[in-house]
Amino acid sequence: MTKKKQSASSLDDENIAKGTEKIFERSSGFLVLGLTGRTGSGCSTVAELLCKSSFQELQWRALPNPPTNHEDRKDRIVEHWLKERWTKFRKIQVSQVILSFALEADPDEFTAQFRSKPPSKLRAALEEAHHAASKSLKTLSHVSTAARDAIIDADKFYFNTLPNLATELKDFLSLSAYTALFQQLGDNVRRSGSPLKKEIDPENLFAIPRRIEKLIELGQRSNELTSTICHYFVIDAIRHPYEIHYLREKINRLFIIAVTTDEESRQHRLLHRAVLKSSEIKALDDKEYPKNKRNLTGYDQFVSQNIQDCISAADIYISNIGYGSELTDLHDLTRNLCRYIALAQHPGLVTPTPEERCMQAAFAVRLNSGCISRQVGAVITDETFSIKAVGWNDVPLGQVPCLLRYSHDLYTKQKDYEAFSKFELTDKEFREKGLGAIPAVASKREEIHGRHITYCFKSVYNELVGEKNQVHTRSLHAEENAFLQISKSGGQGISAGFLFSTASPCELCAKKAYQLGISRVYYIDPYPGISASHIFGAGKNPPDVILFSGVIGRAYHQLYEPIMPYKDEMATLLLQQPLPTM
Repeated sequence: MTKKKQSASSLDDENIAKGTEKIFERSSGFLVLGLTGRTGSGCSTVAELLCKSSFQELQWRALPNPPTNHEDRKDRIVEHWLKERWTKFRKIQVSQVILSFALEADPDEFTAQFRSKPPSKLRAALEEAHHAASKSLKTLSHVSTAARDAIIDADKFYFNTLPNLATELKDFLSLSAYTALFQQLGDNVRRSGSPLKKEIDPENLFAIPRRIEKLIELGQRSNELTSTICHYFVIDAIRHPYEIHYLREKINRLFIIAVTTDEESRQHRLLHRAVLKSSEIKALDDKEYPKNKRNLTGYDQFVSQNIQDCISAADIYISNIGYGSELTDLHDLTRNLCRYIALAQHPGLVTPTPEERCMQAAFAVRLNSGCISRQVGAVITDETFSIKAVGWNDVPLGQVPCLLRYSHDLYTKQKDYEAFSKFELTDKEFREKGLGAIPAVASKREEIHGRHITYCFKSVYNELVGEKNQVHTRSLHAEENAFLQISKSGGQGISAGFLFSTASPCELCAKKAYQLGISRVYYIDPYPGISASHIFGAGKNPPDVILFSGVIGRAYHQLYEPIMPYKDEMATLLLQQPLPTM
């Protein structure tokens, strides 16, 4: 071969390799991780890990050599990948976003919200920040056309000045007072667009996520001016489900990570590390994670924090159990976090865990539920993670789920007799007192914009008789349904098997799981009752109750589905013919 042909061939090979890297550039060049979880779960710890400058700064555990199992092999692949490609994230803290709104208001009105008068030094810092906030807001409103110096100044204000000022405020107010104040200010921003006003303006419901979106745009523009190739951001922490939905629509490369922990670890951290009092923790929990969400009425349901629904909406779950001071705690947290960053950069780099595969199945089948309150999925496997049955919360076979019932049919001549029970059709007290408002509501077609009117039987009946009894639900629970599917199809042993639930078993389902010999229960959202401590916490052979860690939903496909077959990728990068197929 002549030198000219060799040169042309080398150039062609080089272009092929560059083309391969270009294909993956979209995945690796821009990434936003939104954190969610209860205070004390570890969102701030995760954000701190993501802001490390290099992979070597992380507490990555030493891997056995040679590896002893598949998970060690996956970790080795992730380690090799991230040593070459770790990218520092820029942090956007939601409480500081709320602070940016407060600084745009009159300083006297803002400091009037404090329990005591701020010292002169802090007062002067707030005055100075007020002027900088007004100036930076103008830049934020026109990021794409703003001048270089304006971009640099605004970036410095939002990513440096604000965090420092927030720390000063936290030291002055105390952590509990700071948290309570900014929860209130955040509710006001969602309600009115201003942290100091409570007048309702629906146009400002998404004021906070809109600003987060603009801050990401500002950060990208600033990175470009400093020749930063990758644009990585972490949002700490989103605690409103509608804000998650908004950001998902606006940001394509967004993954929501729920940082979860057991209650013992969370309480210990808040008591001993955050130094909160028990009364302060209770007030915090009542605000963030109310036991009865129905206590939120009117417009409050749109503006108040709802972490339970945020956790349900997450793409990735990372369990952060422990008190956080031991290195082993951060080793596990770091290992999980690094795996998902590597997968976000290179989808399909490693395969799912058995736990992820089974929970993804539970997540998928939950959509079959016709319950209008909540959709739950469950999967039962043997001890090798082989799926034996699936279930979802729904009415018994042959009955009509609540979602498909049209309440107006109860009051027309052409009644849908199959959809309603004899009790619902004939009981006078239930129809007059329980369902009395339905005919009037059904007539307001303009207000419901094409939606059909249905109702939750359990809620209506419990209110009618003055009870709070889950026995009156029309649906089987997801776990219960999965157990029954096995016996319905002829039956097979599931002793020592595993149960996966997208929620967690109630007391009744927990007893059934115990009786069937289930050895592990994987769950996402803890049940508010006493099933874990009372049912699973008794007897000789209780199952292990495990908080799920992994990827589910749309992210399961986004992270684990390869962009191109790995064999083809290797062939193009190694500049050779396709690898042989065995």
